[in-house]
Amino acid sequence: MTHFKEELIFYGDDIKIERFYDDTIMLYAPYTRPAVPDPNATIRHALDHPIGAEPLEKQLNSSSRVLIAFDDPCLPIPLMLKDPRSLIIEEVLRRLHGIGVKKENIRLVCANGLHRKWTLKELSVILGKNIIKDMAPQISCHDATRDDELIHLGDTGSGMEIEINRAVDQADITIYVNLNFTSMNGGWKSIMVGLGSWRSIRHHHNPDFWNGKDSVMDPEHHQMHRVLKEMGAVVKEKYNIFQIESVVNNRTWPWPLDSLLSYINSGRRSSPPGPITRTMFNMASISPTYIKRIVRNSLRANYGLLAVNAGDIDLIHPETLKIVDDQQNIKLEEPVDVAILGVPNLSPYSAFSILNPILLRSLILGYLGGLYRNKPFVKKGGLIVAYNPGIEKFNLMHHPSYKDFWDKDLKDHMDPEKCWNDLAEVYATNPEYVRKYRNEYAYHGTHGLINWIWSGMALRQLKGVILAGAKEPETARKMGFIPSSSFATALSLAKDMAGKHARMAYLAIPPLFAIDIE
Repeated sequence: MTHFKEELIFYGDDIKIERFYDDTIMLYAPYTRPAVPDPNATIRHALDHPIGAEPLEKQLNSSSRVLIAFDDPCLPIPLMLKDPRSLIIEEVLRRLHGIGVKKENIRLVCANGLHRKWTLKELSVILGKNIIKDMAPQISCHDATRDDELIHLGDTGSGMEIEINRAVDQADITIYVNLNFTSMNGGWKSIMVGLGSWRSIRHHHNPDFWNGKDSVMDPEHHQMHRVLKEMGAVVKEKYNIFQIESVVNNRTWPWPLDSLLSYINSGRRSSPPGPITRTMFNMASISPTYIKRIVRNSLRANYGLLAVNAGDIDLIHPETLKIVDDQQNIKLEEPVDVAILGVPNLSPYSAFSILNPILLRSLILGYLGGLYRNKPFVKKGGLIVAYNPGIEKFNLMHHPSYKDFWDKDLKDHMDPEKCWNDLAEVYATNPEYVRKYRNEYAYHGTHGLINWIWSGMALRQLKGVILAGAKEPETARKMGFIPSSSFATALSLAKDMAGKHARMAYLAIPPLFAIDIE
C-alpha cells in the first residue's frame, strides 16, 4: 500500500495542498537569520571602514564627478518593502553633498544590461521617492546598444571584447550599489553585465557558458564568473570602482502574511495543514486571474538587511558570498532522481509584467534548476516535476522579441546551439527590437534567446521535465515539457519513468535556497 504525506506547494498564483509519496525527501530553506537592528548604522559603518579602499571622503573633493550605478528591479523576488539600496544611496548622496560635490556632477545609472529600461516610478521601488524627487534629472537607464554611450576597453586575453557604459570613463569614481539576492549576483557581474554592451555580453551569455553542468549560482566553478573577473581586471586597472554590496535574509512575507505563511516551507509542522488553512487557500484559488495578478505584482517582501560590505570588489565579494551561503545553502549527500518544484508566477524578468512560457522554462531549468553548488541536485538523466499551469501569455511591450521567437522561429530552433548560432545576431540587429529596447521599455532582442538556450542546455542533462497541472498541454509540449493534468498524475508518471526505487525530493521554495551536494 502506498503511503502519502501532505504539504503546501506553489502553483502559479495559487498555493495548493498536495499529496507526496511518503518517502519523498522534503528540503526546506534554512531558518531566517536575524536582520541587523539598525540598517543605517550598518551602512555608515561599511562606508566608514571600506575594505581595500579609502573612505569616499578621502577619495573625493568638491570638483569630483561621480557615477552611482545600481541594480534594476529584477531582484529580489518579490520586490522589497524597504530596499536597502535606497538607504545606501541616500547615505552616499549625503556624504557627497557633505564633501561639496555638485548635484550636476552626480549621475545615477540603472545597470539594466540587456534587460528593459525602467520608468522612474518603477525605479522608485529601489531608489525610494526622495531620491527620485531630488535627483530625477540625473537618473537614467543603461543602453547596451548606443555606441556613443559606450566605451571600448580592448579585448581579454581570449579575444572577448570589453565594452561598458561611457559614464564610467567620464567619472572620477564609479560607486556601484547592489543587492546580492543569490550567489550569482554581485562581484564583477554587476559592472560587466549591468553596464556592459551587447557586443561584450554575448561572449559569456551563450551556449558555451550555459552548459547545464556547473551552475551560475556556483561562482567558484562556473566559467562565466571567471571571464567576468578577467574582464573586470581590465576595468579595475583603468578606473576607480567602489562597490557596495548588501545581503538580505529570507523573510519573504510581509505582515500579516508572515504569521500565516511562515511555516509553509519551514518543515516544523508536526501535522498536515488544518481545515482553516485548506479553506483559505481554496478560496484564494478561485479568485479571478486578474485579481491574482494584481496581488502578485503589488506584493512586497519583508526581507531584512543582514550585512553591507564596501570597497574593492575582489576583496568584498567573497565576504558577501559567505553571508549569502550561510542564509541560503543547505546540504544534500547525493543527487536525487526526481526533483519536485512548486513554481510561482514570479521571474526576475516578469517584474511589473507577465510570466510568459519562455520565462517559465528558464525559471524552472535555469533559476530553480540551477540552485546548486558542486554538482546538480538532479542526477544526469533524472527528472523534474514542475507545478505550474503553463499559460501562453505575453506582454508585447516588454517582451516583443520573445513573442516573435515563440510564434515564428521556435519550431526550427529548439536546439539551443542552433538557436544561438542562427538567430543571435539577427535578433540583436533587428531595427524594431533595437528601437523598442532603446525607447519603449522592451527587453533586448536577444534576451529571450538567452533564456531559451540557458534552459535548453540544462534540459540536455535530464530525461525530461513534467509540467504538473498543465492547463495548456500544447504550450507545455512547445516548451519541450511533458504535460500532466494534475499533480498526482505527474508524480505517478515520474515514478514510472524513473523507476519505483527512484529518490524524490521536494524543494519547498520560496523562500529561496541552494543545495550543496557533498
